[in-house]
Amino acid sequence: MKPLPIPEREQLNAMLDGSVYNLVCAYMKNPSQYNLQKHLTISRQKLISFLVSNPEKAETYFQNQKNNPATHDAEKIWEEGQEYFVASLDHGKARSVRCYQSLPEAVAEHLLVSYGMY
Repeated sequence: MKPLPIPEREQLNAMLDGSVYNLVCAYMKNPSQYNLQKHLTISRQKLISFLVSNPEKAETYFQNQKNNPATHDAEKIWEEGQEYFVASLDHGKARSVRCYQSLPEAVAEHLLVSYGMY
């Protein structure tokens, strides 16, 4: 086992590529027995700063999410014109729609909500 705390850079990359559970497994046994948010310490501003500095990661994440066909109990991110939207889908209906002027802000919102860090 690696010693805690989990480095922020590792957290950021794991959030973006969907490997948070695998990352946490490297730091603790039986991570499902723990509140993972306690070990995920990335703030909104750190996440946005990382995505602004790494726009290709924001774009890759966005493209992968656009291809996600889920329409029930899922977080959705999309683009209309020059704005980005994030919403919770409930039986195909968008709820709690939030609008962002930049992709890094929208991706950060999507990640934070998806990982229960909102």
